[in-house]
Amino acid sequence: MIYLEAEYRFGITNNGLLGAVIFANAQSFSRNLPNQISSNQIFLISPGFGAGLRIKLNKYSNTNLCVDYGFGLNGSKGLFLNLGEVF
Repeated sequence: MIYLEAEYRFGITNNGLLGAVIFANAQSFSRNLPNQISSNQIFLISPGFGAGLRIKLNKYSNTNLCVDYGFGLNGSKGLFLNLGEVF
């Protein structure tokens, strides 16, 4: 699997309570499973993109409530909620 993601975060309010993010990603998988004899050829790139809000719950630990909405191939889409940050 190859995965690449980029995002841009910015503040909405001066006190840091509300923020936003826009993001894009792409992923690809090898054609065959690892236990099969394969050439590790990458055959399809699946892109995705979206935007979200960040609500600061604790400014000392940087804990955010994240609400994101993303889009992918063939009309796929979804709402994602997270408490904290992945990185």
